[in-house]
Amino acid sequence: MEKRLKSLKYFAPLVQIALCPITILFIWTVFTGPEAIPVVSEELVS
Repeated sequence: MEKRLKSLKYFAPLVQIALCPITILFIWTVFTGPEAIPVVSEELVS
């Protein structure tokens, strides 16, 4: 059990980075891409 806890402490920073809201927003903007922006601007112009 103690060996398992020692190995988990090395992965804790990776989990915190993966669950960070800034990281989630960055990944979201990368995958949605720039094609979502013109759709919003067309709705605002109309």
